[in-house]
Amino acid sequence: MKDLILKNRWFFLPYSVFLLICAVLLFSFSKTDLHIFLNKAHSPFFDVFFKYVTHLGDGTLIAILGIIFLFIKYRYVFAFLLGSLSAAVVVNLFKKVVFTEMYRPAKYFELFETYKLHLVEGVNQHSLQSFPSGHTASAFSIFLMLALITKNRWGKLALFFGANVVAYSRVYISQHFVVDITAGSILSVLLMVLSFLFVEKWEKPWLNNSLLTKVNRSK
Repeated sequence: MKDLILKNRWFFLPYSVFLLICAVLLFSFSKTDLHIFLNKAHSPFFDVFFKYVTHLGDGTLIAILGIIFLFIKYRYVFAFLLGSLSAAVVVNLFKKVVFTEMYRPAKYFELFETYKLHLVEGVNQHSLQSFPSGHTASAFSIFLMLALITKNRWGKLALFFGANVVAYSRVYISQHFVVDITAGSILSVLLMVLSFLFVEKWEKPWLNNSLLTKVNRSK
């Protein structure tokens, strides 16, 4: 694992800073005060931007990327699907079994707070199952997997910021609190790293092939 972290430090170092900032904020402020502070920073441009960029955390993108990996390397398909699907299972276990009554920001502020949230027009606000953030988990699964197979350090850094933007979009559009996206990212990163290392140990030469390999051989 140490070698994997070092090779991908341009993703993991800024991610460590991200976790540190989230930890400091969560220990310094209540989740509602922090959400109010962040909710006040909005603009028409970012309303539109985050409304659409948040869909990069949709589960459908995992299926699309899984198909793309078939044309690159089978090993990547297994590692990606194992990591992302296991993260989805754990997230849904927390959301739908353990923390089913955790209110989303819009519903929480409607019931318990006097502050009127700025809500993005056109976003269907959910009420329950706030913890942890599934979109954040999906986004970090997608962007981390891409970072693990990307050799360019600036590409790895850009992919971290991509995951971070999707995660923040969930707070911006008031679908989640900061604690939700923090937990979602941790679950996803941990499971994707473990899955990647696990599949890398599979000593099956055919896993290093792809659908393109078969096409080239048939010519």
